[in-house]
Amino acid sequence: MLGRKLCLLWALVTLNVWGAREGQELAGRNVVAIQYEPKEQPIDAHDLLTAQKVEVGKALDAKQVAETIDELYATGLYEDIKVYAEQQAGGVAVRFVTVPQRFIGHVQARGKIKDPPNEAAILGDAQLTPGKPFDPKDVEEARQSIERELRLNGLFKGKVSATTIDDPLTHQVTIGFYVEAGKRAKYELPVISGDTKLPDRTIIAATGWRIPVIHRWRQMTKSQTDKGLDSIEKKYTKKERLTANVELTSMDFDEAHNTAQAHLDIDAGPKISIRALEAKVSRGKLLKYVPVYEEGSVDNDLLTEGARNLRDYFQSRGYPDADVTFKREPVKDDQEVINYYISTGQRRRLSSVAIDGNDYFEEQMLRERMFLTTHSVLLRYGRYSESFRTKDEEAITNLYHANGFRDAKVSSSVEVGYKGKPNDLAVTFQIAEGPQWRVSALEIEGAKDADAAVLKAQLVSTVGQPFADVSVSTDRDRIHQYYFSRGFVSASFRVSITPDEATHTVSLVYSIREGPQEFVRNVLVSGLDVTRPSLIQKTISTIHAGDPISTTKISQVSKELSDLGVFASVNSGLQDPDGKIAYKYVLYDFEEANRYTINTGLGLEVGQFGQTTNSLSQSGGAKGISPIASLDISRVNFLGRGQTLSLQTKYSTLEQRESLNYTIPRVFNSLHRTVTFSALYDTTQDVQTFSSKRAEASVQMANRLNRASTLLVRFAYRRVSVGSLYIPSLLVPQLLQAVRIGSLSFSYIQDHRDNSADAHRGFLNTVDTAVAGNFFGSQRSFGRVLLRNATYTPLGRHLTFARQTQFGAILPFNVAAGTASIDEIPLPERFFGGGSVSMRGFGDNQAGPRDIGTATETGTASGSATGFPIGGNALFFNTFELRFPLLGSNISGVIFHDMGNIYTSLSDVSLAFKQDGRANFNYAVQAPGFGIRYKTPFGPIRVDFSYALNPPKYDGFSNSLTIQQLLACGTTCTSGPQQLSHFNFFFSIGQAF
Repeated sequence: MLGRKLCLLWALVTLNVWGAREGQELAGRNVVAIQYEPKEQPIDAHDLLTAQKVEVGKALDAKQVAETIDELYATGLYEDIKVYAEQQAGGVAVRFVTVPQRFIGHVQARGKIKDPPNEAAILGDAQLTPGKPFDPKDVEEARQSIERELRLNGLFKGKVSATTIDDPLTHQVTIGFYVEAGKRAKYELPVISGDTKLPDRTIIAATGWRIPVIHRWRQMTKSQTDKGLDSIEKKYTKKERLTANVELTSMDFDEAHNTAQAHLDIDAGPKISIRALEAKVSRGKLLKYVPVYEEGSVDNDLLTEGARNLRDYFQSRGYPDADVTFKREPVKDDQEVINYYISTGQRRRLSSVAIDGNDYFEEQMLRERMFLTTHSVLLRYGRYSESFRTKDEEAITNLYHANGFRDAKVSSSVEVGYKGKPNDLAVTFQIAEGPQWRVSALEIEGAKDADAAVLKAQLVSTVGQPFADVSVSTDRDRIHQYYFSRGFVSASFRVSITPDEATHTVSLVYSIREGPQEFVRNVLVSGLDVTRPSLIQKTISTIHAGDPISTTKISQVSKELSDLGVFASVNSGLQDPDGKIAYKYVLYDFEEANRYTINTGLGLEVGQFGQTTNSLSQSGGAKGISPIASLDISRVNFLGRGQTLSLQTKYSTLEQRESLNYTIPRVFNSLHRTVTFSALYDTTQDVQTFSSKRAEASVQMANRLNRASTLLVRFAYRRVSVGSLYIPSLLVPQLLQAVRIGSLSFSYIQDHRDNSADAHRGFLNTVDTAVAGNFFGSQRSFGRVLLRNATYTPLGRHLTFARQTQFGAILPFNVAAGTASIDEIPLPERFFGGGSVSMRGFGDNQAGPRDIGTATETGTASGSATGFPIGGNALFFNTFELRFPLLGSNISGVIFHDMGNIYTSLSDVSLAFKQDGRANFNYAVQAPGFGIRYKTPFGPIRVDFSYALNPPKYDGFSNSLTIQQLLACGTTCTSGPQQLSHFNFFFSIGQAF
C-alpha cells in the first residue's frame, strides 16, 4: 500500500513540478523560496533540515524533490504530502502541502460501567497503545472488541460508542469509549448434550450457576462461566474420568427474559484408574506426583513424568535403587487401568557426601549449592535421589564455568556399604577443574574513545579476569544499558572470541554499532483529570528537551510517578517509536486511581487478657476472646496534589480508636520525605488496673534514607487521662487527673529482612527516643528510649534461627518535691508488656510491677493489695525462636524461649531467675514454648503455647470481690498469696517478630 501511495505521489510530483505554466519549463531554475503548509510542521526543525534535500539558491531538481518526500515519509510523521512549484521573480518557489500523521494519545472509558468488566479490562480489550499511529479502523475494532467483552460478561444489551479529540499542536488523538452496560443477564437451565455419564442435575450443580437451596440463577460473568466449566471438569476428575472434555458450544441470549442459556457438549471418556503395585503409595502421593490429575489429561509424556517423580520420591525416602515403570491396559468396561510397577530395593541412608578435586573453591561454598544432604535428626535417611545427584553435578559445573574453568567436569559415584554398613550410602563428587581461562586482551570497536574508556571501567571481562560466558552476557547488558541511556535506542552488540589453547586465554573483541542517536523533543502528558499538572511536573522535569533519550530515565520517572499512589497506571513511551527522526516526543499517559478507598476488616484475638475489670479475682487476667472490627476510609489525591486524607478506626472489646490523618508526600521536593498531620482519639481497656483515654494531635516527618533505612521525627501534643482506676492505694488526684504531654520523638528503622511478614534471613533494628518537658508545654518531664534488635539466620535449607532483644527506659526529670519518680509518669505513659508480641510467659499486659498496697518492713504486702499491674519505667525482653517445617509446605513449627520483664525503673533491671518476695517483681521471667504457623496470603496464622518456669507471685484476692466492696470493708478484707499461671495460649496473625 505504501509503495502504491509513493507511486501516486511521484506522479503528482512530476505533474506539479514539471507541468508547464504558460509553456515555461521550471526545471533547472533556481529555487528562491521553500514553503510549508501548514506553517507549523509535525517534524522538529532539526529533523526537517536533515530531510529537506531541496535548497534555496540551487537549481530545482526532481530527484531532490522525490528524496525530500521519501525522507519526510520515513519519519512516520506524515499522512499525505503534495508538492507544488510556482514561478516567481528570479526563479521558482516550492511549496509542500502536508497532512500530519495522527497518533494515539490518552484512551479512556467512561459511562455506566458494571464490573466485570472493569475499566482496566475494557482498556485492555481496546489494545490501543499511546504513541502508535492513529487509524480510525483500529478504534472501530476496539469498540467491537469491548462489546464482545460485555457480552461474555452477560451484558448482552450493552452498547459502546467511541469519540476522538485531536490536538492540533501535538497531533495526539484522545480516544474515549462511552459504555452503556445495561442490565446483566442471568443464567438459565443449560442444554447438555453428549456422552455425559453423569446426571444433568449433577452437572448443573457443579457449574455453580444456580444458588443452592433457593435455586435462583446467578448473574452471568465471564469468570463465573469459566469457573463453572472448570468445576464440571473437576467433577469428572473426582470421578476418575481424567480425559473428560467439556465444551461450551454457544451461549444463547433470551432478550425477553434477559437470560443466557449455555449449550454444553460433554464427552466423559472412560474412568482412569492409576494403581501403584509392589509398593505402597497413598492416593494423595499419586495425585501429587502423577501430573495427569493436575493436567486433566492422560498421555505417555505425563505418565513418564509421573514415573520419574515417583522414583525421585522413593529415592529421597531412602530407597536409592528404586525403579518405576508403567503400563497402560486396554479400555475395558468403561475403564482404563494404568499400573505403576515400583521396585524399591533395599532401604538405605545417605551417610557421607564427599567432594574431591576442589582446589579453587572451598567445600562449604560448593555444599551451599547442593541438594544431597546426609542423614540427621530431621532427615532420618538423608536426602538422596538420582535427579538430585545430577542437579548437584550441574550446579557445581556451572559455578566453575562462571569462574573461568571452561573445561571443568564434575562426576559422581555412589558407594553402597559405606564403612562396612550394608545399608549406608556414600556419594563422592569428583571434580576435574582443568585450567582457568583468563582474558588476555579486550578490544572495543565502534565506540568513541571517551565511551570506550567509560565502558571498560564497567565491564566484567577485563584483561586478567577469569573468562566466562556469563561474564560476557553481563557485559552485553551493561553496554546496551550504557547506550540506551544515551539515546542510542537501536544500538547493537556483537562479540568475537579467539581462544589460545597454549596459554588458556581468550582475546575478546566487542563490536558495537551505535546507530542514530535520538533526542527528546518534548514531554507530552495526557490523562490528567483531577491531578494538577504541577504535581507531576516536579518529577518529569528531570527530562529536558534536547537531552538524549534515556529509556532508563524514562522508566525511572514512570516508577516515581507510580509511587505517588494516585494513579491506577502510568504508561510511558515515545511517539512514533519506529519513525526515522532524531527528535521524538516522550509520552506519559495516566489513568487516575479511584479517589476513595474503603477497607473493612474483622478479626479475632484469643489469649490471656488483662481487660479492665471490677473483679479483684481476675488480677492475673482472664482467658477470653476479643473480636476486632476496623473501618478505614481514604481520599487519595486530595485537591489534586497527591496528598491523602484518611480516617482509620478500630473497635474491639479492648480498644476503640479513631484517627484522622493528612499525608503530604515529597516534602521539599524530595521523593523520600513525607509529612503526616494526625488527630487521634483512643480509649483503651487492656489493663485490669485502669482504662485510659488519649486525645492527641501530632505532626510527623518521615525521611527514607535508603531502601532499608527510615528516619522519623515527630512532635505530639496529647491529653491522657485515667477513666477508671481500680486500685484503692492509687486513688490519688495525681494519678486520676488528666495530664498534658508534649513530646518530641525520633525514630530510626533499619530493615534488612527478606520478608517483613515472615522473615527467614536478615535483621531489623529500631531506635525510638522521645523527650517531654515543660519547654513543650508538657505537665510531666521525662525522657524515653526503646531499642529493638532482631536477627534471622538460616540454618541449612529449612531451619531459621530468629532472635529479638528489646530494651527500654523512661527517665523522669524535674520531679516535684515529695513525688516518687515512678509516680511522675502517668499510668498510660508507662511501659506495659506481656503477650503474643512481647513476652509469651505472661498474659497480655501482665508483666512487671503490681499493686502491693502498702509494703511492710518485712517486704510483704498489706491487706489492700489487689495485685493488678501498674506498669514500670524500664523493660527488657529477649526471645529465641527456631522455626522449622512441620507438615507440608504451609504448616511450620516454632520452638521458642522468651525471657524478661517490665521493671520499676532502670536501676531495677535484673536478670535474676528467682523472685525475691511477693512484693518484688524486678527479675527475669523465663518461658519456653511451642508454636504452630499456618501460611496464608495475608500472613501466617499463629498459635503459641508457653510454660512460664518462674511466674510472679503476688498478693491479691481469689474471691469475686469488687473494688466497691473492698473500699467498704476496709481492713477486714484481706488479700492472700496468688501466682500467675504457668501456662499461656495465644492465637493471632503474623510471626511474633
